[in-house]
Amino acid sequence: MPFANPTPYDYLPRRLHPQEIGNPFSVINLFFGWENFPAWREHLDEWKAAAIRPSYNMSNEQTLRTFIRYEFIETLIEAVFMICRLDKSYWTPDSELQHHYKMHGKTFMPDHDEMNNAIGYFNNSHSPKQFQWEAYNLFYLEKEERSNPLRVFYQLWDKYNLPHVRDTLYWWLLVSMDYTCAGDSRGDDYLNKFHRHLQRVIEAAHLIYIWNMEKWPRLYP
Repeated sequence: MPFANPTPYDYLPRRLHPQEIGNPFSVINLFFGWENFPAWREHLDEWKAAAIRPSYNMSNEQTLRTFIRYEFIETLIEAVFMICRLDKSYWTPDSELQHHYKMHGKTFMPDHDEMNNAIGYFNNSHSPKQFQWEAYNLFYLEKEERSNPLRVFYQLWDKYNLPHVRDTLYWWLLVSMDYTCAGDSRGDDYLNKFHRHLQRVIEAAHLIYIWNMEKWPRLYP
């Protein structure tokens, strides 16, 4: 279980720069600019296998890659938390950004009529509303969630809070590297459920990324 009674300070971003706090959607751009969507999904599956299988030993290269990706994922989670916080915040920069999203909401949602115009991923004359490459197909999101990927961000916080997610990510990192496995502590089911939530968040973030890469507002605190 996560640590008890997190303090208000545990909800503050630790990895985000001031510019990213002012516009957390920019973190999504950084996340997929560093590594593509299929690679992130494959990494989560590999990372889960390393934590569940007692005999799975990462190589030095895998260990380094996992640690770097762990930091990127934690940064993304903080950004997702900041995006969802906009609805509850009275801080002036938050309010300005929230107002911009409300006034230009279509910018941040997939458009069914123009879906095949998304940047470089569609353009498939045989099936124009399907990804051209199978590796980019969505596995975890339902139809309604594909139309409104922000809903998936809110669903994460219905199940977890930010300190909980940080704690679980760090636990996952440890059990994948210290020659133990998830079953020795919180259990495989716990990890499987968390893994699914992360896969859903990454799929939703990727939808936002391909539709809105050049359209995000540039508001900073």
